[in-house]
Amino acid sequence: MLGKLMKYEWQATWRLLLPANLLIVVMTFFACMAIRLNLGDIKNEGIVFATVMILVTYVGSMFVVMIGTAIYLIYRFYTSTYGDQGYLLHTLPVDKHHIVIAKVAVSTAWILFSSFLMYLSILFIFASEKGVILEMVDSMRVLAKEMDGRPSFFVGAMTVIAFVVSVLSRVLKVTACLSLGQLSANHKLLMSFAYYFGIYFLQQILRSLYYVLLGMINRSFDTYYYGQTWEVTLLAGLVYTVVFYAVTWYTMEKQLNLD
Repeated sequence: MLGKLMKYEWQATWRLLLPANLLIVVMTFFACMAIRLNLGDIKNEGIVFATVMILVTYVGSMFVVMIGTAIYLIYRFYTSTYGDQGYLLHTLPVDKHHIVIAKVAVSTAWILFSSFLMYLSILFIFASEKGVILEMVDSMRVLAKEMDGRPSFFVGAMTVIAFVVSVLSRVLKVTACLSLGQLSANHKLLMSFAYYFGIYFLQQILRSLYYVLLGMINRSFDTYYYGQTWEVTLLAGLVYTVVFYAVTWYTMEKQLNLD
């Protein structure tokens, strides 16, 4: 059943999100071509204006896709789970764990896919004039050779894993806030926003306490340890993932309110 739910979720989201992400690819191509032009040597004002507009549209499309994807996924989760479609969904003989996992997994996959395209796009933009990519690859090879390949690969892999877990925890934070918001008799979306900002401020307080404690430890032992490492990101992401998943599942299983 989990596979069927994920398949249905993919089918419901790819028609909009896939073309939106392909827009990044198209605009990256035009932006790279525009950057290759030396505007200082171009006398035609029309070409200069068109080139500038292409670059502005490229930057704007990145923001539109990033923000639009997040808004659409939030809207999709809310309407299909706690909106009119939720009446049908929750009458199906499906475990609530499967519902949460399917929706969160697909949403996380789309965000990671969009993030990958954006990072790759920016890399190509910076490499449009010089061989930056080749220089980066050569530097990575030299570093791996000096470090015998193992530490650099391990740190890189764990950094990627920490990033994925961090994105997963953020998606689950939104689902948890939407789930808590639907408990309210009135103004459910407004309460969801209130829960989100409340949790956000609580996270900032916890982060501040962590850095204060880290500073005290560094001062006591006369050492310096940089706080935001992949270990901290991974650990915090795992804790938040478990907490937000539990909140989402519990409210959906025990406190469902579709009125």
